[in-house]
Amino acid sequence: MTMIPVLRPHIARLKPLLVNRHVFFLLFLLGYTEIAGYYGYLPSLLPAWRLEIPLLAYLYFFLNLLLRRSRWQPLVAAIPILLLYGISDIYFHLFGRLLRIAETNQLPEALQVLSPTLIALAIGLIGLPLLTFFFFLDFKQNWKIKALAAIPLLALVFLVEKTPNLFMTAFQETQQEIVFYSDTFSARNNGRISMMLYNEARRKNYLEKIAAHQVKPESQADYDTVITRLKDQPGKRNIHLIVLESFLDPGLLKGARFSRSPTHPAFSSLFGKKGGLSISPVFGGGTAQAEFEVLCGAPALREFSGIEFDLFTGAKAPCLPRILSQGGYETSATNSYKPDFFNSTNAYTGIGFEKRYYPQEFASGYDTYFSTGDVTGEDYMFDGVLFSQNLEFITKRIKNNPNRPIFNYIIGMYGHIPHDINTNKRPMVIKLLGKHWDEGLEKSANQFYYRTEAIAAFVKGIIASDPHSLIILVSDHLPSLSGADTYKELNYFDGSETATRLNRVFIIENGRPVRYSTIHHFDIPRIILNYATRGKYCQEHDCNFATHDTPFARNAYHDDYLDIMSQAMDATSAIRMIGSKTQCVQ
Repeated sequence: MTMIPVLRPHIARLKPLLVNRHVFFLLFLLGYTEIAGYYGYLPSLLPAWRLEIPLLAYLYFFLNLLLRRSRWQPLVAAIPILLLYGISDIYFHLFGRLLRIAETNQLPEALQVLSPTLIALAIGLIGLPLLTFFFFLDFKQNWKIKALAAIPLLALVFLVEKTPNLFMTAFQETQQEIVFYSDTFSARNNGRISMMLYNEARRKNYLEKIAAHQVKPESQADYDTVITRLKDQPGKRNIHLIVLESFLDPGLLKGARFSRSPTHPAFSSLFGKKGGLSISPVFGGGTAQAEFEVLCGAPALREFSGIEFDLFTGAKAPCLPRILSQGGYETSATNSYKPDFFNSTNAYTGIGFEKRYYPQEFASGYDTYFSTGDVTGEDYMFDGVLFSQNLEFITKRIKNNPNRPIFNYIIGMYGHIPHDINTNKRPMVIKLLGKHWDEGLEKSANQFYYRTEAIAAFVKGIIASDPHSLIILVSDHLPSLSGADTYKELNYFDGSETATRLNRVFIIENGRPVRYSTIHHFDIPRIILNYATRGKYCQEHDCNFATHDTPFARNAYHDDYLDIMSQAMDATSAIRMIGSKTQCVQ
């Protein structure tokens, strides 16, 4: 009670601030989000009046309180909130999903692949405004008032981080509908910051639950049965799985016109119209999410982290490479980038790759068979250089050890933004015609031409040396180009909002291309296991891939997802996978 007289003069002084600048700030955000939603960014703030708008008003009041008085105070106080909204919208525009708090740990990986120009731009647009905000902080006056004003914020953080189940329950009972399959709808109903807080509480809640998760006996029995089927299979056949970075087929852009076909004639002759479609969990970035699905056979649900691989400790997880390894295969991963990218060394170890290879330029101390070659003007290793070295390595391996089958996994990096192309080596042979101009798309189309030439040569080489084998080539995700709107404007596939998750997949069984109905990336392990068991796997499991729409997948495969993550995250898991000892190729 003694604090009330002390607070009165401060409250009186704050009345104009509460009325004027707060109203203007909220009206500005409402106007901004209305316009942003119209142009394909996250939706308007207006429906999120239950928590988001009051939270924004409080945060703006608190940020004003932290700053020293000046005529710039109302503008400077808005900087952190405007940056958060702007970054959320840009992230959504580029990648088609709402930013998660946990995804901030991806910043080191992002900085590794950004060009110096983009890094400088990010520093200018984000770093300088934040430095301005810190410059105006008042470290001397009214600390009691500031401490009292911080209580609601601290309480909110405490609820999210320490009592996530309570926060989720209160959120679900008081806020509008959370649409788990659509970040757009959830953000429209509840707001950007509110959904970020909810997703963080949900992640923390799952982390608590995963500690006590136990694999069901029937799941373990099924796992053991699949391994037995593999072991008993006579004449095991080799498997080659290739994940292609940002492998956009320009021919699916119905609204784009090119000076010539972007597909190399050798590729068209080899595959004809046998190219299929696979639904990726991501758009524009997040290759490790695509890897998680194609190697582990479960949707990448982001319940524990923005990137599942980031949480892998090297503990044994029941993914495809481990199943194949225990079934008699030699499992080998060839990654064309850095070992520390997306925690790949721990992830590859945990999911069962006996051998892991990286370019010698990035892997000092590792035993490896390949080099990036000359990357002048392109930054990333060209697919053809990668494939030719892998073909030589695999051909020799098959010849020297024909009795043990191999799972040959390759992931490329060529095609990553900014789609740089060395025109001395690979001249620009394709021009983008028409009114729509996108430099990144024209570069990507030219890269596609040379990549399809390299793929055709690689596949023909594999067939020549290993005719009775399975070859799968799949794009990890589409490149962001100028954002998802580019794909809508150019009518990619069918022009729908979900079309940006559709990626090319090519499958060659025993030397002949085959086409499946549209699948998900997480269906690929089942296709591989069915091939390896000569059809027995799909006789005993659900392989009706066409029915695996996203809501179904999230529910039907949730237990699989928890089984994988519980074991991958905990090196002392009670459920141990019995298998050959993983060799570290170092």
